[in-house]
Amino acid sequence: MFSRGPSHVDFNLTNGCNLACSHCHSSSGPKLDNELTTDEIIKVIDDLYQMGTLKIAFAGGEPFIRRDILQILTHACSLPGWTVSIITNGLFLSKSMVEKLKENCPDLAINISLDGSTPENYSVLRKQVNNPNFDPKPVFEKVVRGIKTVVEAGFITSINFTVTKATMDDLIPTYNLAMDLGAHAFVGIKFFPGGYGKEHLDKFELPYEYWSNLFSELTAQKLEGNYPNMQISVPAAWEFYLPLVEKDISIVDAEASWNYRSPLRERNFKNTHSIGDIIGVAELSVSSNGEVYPSVLVIGEEELECGNLRNDSLEEIWKTSRSLRDIRELTLDTLKSNCKDCGLQDICGGGSRSRAYAKYSDLNAYDYTCPIIKREEVLLNA
Repeated sequence: MFSRGPSHVDFNLTNGCNLACSHCHSSSGPKLDNELTTDEIIKVIDDLYQMGTLKIAFAGGEPFIRRDILQILTHACSLPGWTVSIITNGLFLSKSMVEKLKENCPDLAINISLDGSTPENYSVLRKQVNNPNFDPKPVFEKVVRGIKTVVEAGFITSINFTVTKATMDDLIPTYNLAMDLGAHAFVGIKFFPGGYGKEHLDKFELPYEYWSNLFSELTAQKLEGNYPNMQISVPAAWEFYLPLVEKDISIVDAEASWNYRSPLRERNFKNTHSIGDIIGVAELSVSSNGEVYPSVLVIGEEELECGNLRNDSLEEIWKTSRSLRDIRELTLDTLKSNCKDCGLQDICGGGSRSRAYAKYSDLNAYDYTCPIIKREEVLLNA
């Protein structure tokens, strides 16, 4: 039984969104009919705080379409000692809204999605709902104004950029734009094949060779002092370490430069786990209708639902959910792969369980994007 709560929680406040993004792993669109009320959300926030959660990130859909968003954020930010952030497309960050946020939640971290350095590049992933004649220019310009507004108000501002096969060449130009706008951080988030993204794998999924070349070059640049405010988010540790090993780049130096370490490189975690994915172990996700999932990457996967907050308390779900128990009992020996014989097992630990499930509906399946597994399959079939 887990005596302490999840370290990090993603809380999707609504499924509604004013954009239609072809890579959206949450499959956002219309609001759900049974989304949590303000009071229910406040209770979830209090429960997580009491359970010792260190970081809570509010998202959606687009969280700012909720009329009670200011009340929700104000309450979360009033609780001392944890980090509160919101992930938004930036289209609701008017001067009046930002002034209210500054007055009520001055320590809120604001993460704004900007998937392109120009209107045309932005529209590769992002469109407007039910608008076949979508003109990305006014939308893009409004997002840029929103970024400027929150930066000028003094908020810690981070820009999120989804790294896909179709957008990877625009990563550096978008980083440069974000820095010109005064953002404090820029996160390149590697594409995950979930939600709407499953429908566009040919266009968006990065072949390993593309990713390896991109990441190794970025790391070499980081080690020379370039792109100091850039961070990378990957679903599995091998995506960080394997390109470094293959290009003979110091792992220790790269970890320090990127401020990244595999969970299995932490002694306390490694002493109790052979799986390197923190899904359901250190992280949890709450959907807008109160359903609880082991990770934001598997929201909507019915077989992985851990419970519903309208039926059970969050603490009860965290401690007794069968879905979470099954995840926590996973080991390298149970996986349907040769991960236990891999030289990276001590820092990777089986790849992404969420990505394996997205492909095969099986938590014990292999991470199908892993190039080492693909090479073994080729040899076996030769």
